[in-house]
Amino acid sequence: MSVYWFTGNTKSGKTTLARRLSQGQHNTVLLDGDALREVWPGLGLSKEDRQEQCLRVARLAQVLSEQGLNVIVAVIAPYEDLRRRIINICGCAFIYVKGGLDNSEETPYEEPILPCLTVQGLSND
Repeated sequence: MSVYWFTGNTKSGKTTLARRLSQGQHNTVLLDGDALREVWPGLGLSKEDRQEQCLRVARLAQVLSEQGLNVIVAVIAPYEDLRRRIINICGCAFIYVKGGLDNSEETPYEEPILPCLTVQGLSND
């Protein structure tokens, strides 16, 4: 099945768009970054922790996809090298949601070089 990964800065509208896409779809599961942080507590917002969180989500998406589900992910995935690693794990298509909060040193975000699709964000994530 397919894995679609919504990436974008904080408050860009990733979760809102992912929810809209997943509503009413059969054999589809939504993986939201905020909800999954509660499943895997203990990770902070350091670069290493953010990468580990994304790699865990990618592995979960892969397992669910192999079980016959379409998977829609709404997780920031802030670094280009990390997104390449995620693609190698779950074969996802990245959808870049533009907008949201400005970058900061604490939570940087690198715009994707070649996303499968770019959409303007909703700014109500």
